[in-house]
Amino acid sequence: VINTQQNMDRTKKYNSENAQAKIEERKSLWSPELQKRMSRDWAELTADIEKVMADGVSPSDERAQILAALWRGLIEQFTGGDPDIQQGLNRMYSDEKNWPEVEWKKPYSDEVQNFIAEAMRCAG
Repeated sequence: VINTQQNMDRTKKYNSENAQAKIEERKSLWSPELQKRMSRDWAELTADIEKVMADGVSPSDERAQILAALWRGLIEQFTGGDPDIQQGLNRMYSDEKNWPEVEWKKPYSDEVQNFIAEAMRCAG
């Protein structure tokens, strides 16, 4: 979700004080190895989503639902399942138009994000 430790610091404006304290605690869990694995996992999941989209799979299809569950799992690895951290993450991604262009970039396209959001809505 977030590409580097430095980018984690830039998210502070999107988080409550409570969420930011929890993020600070979670920083000790982050490592270059974990970053590499997470980057690889996001790239693989994004490629899988792009493939089902190209195949014309509906967001309500079982394959899309499996990918949506994997997406949720990757986000949960970052947030630790904490709703405060999740809210800050949601605020950050909803403010994408204000991100520094050169320094931040989400690891997937708007189309992938919209598809997976629809798949999640279908799951209820």
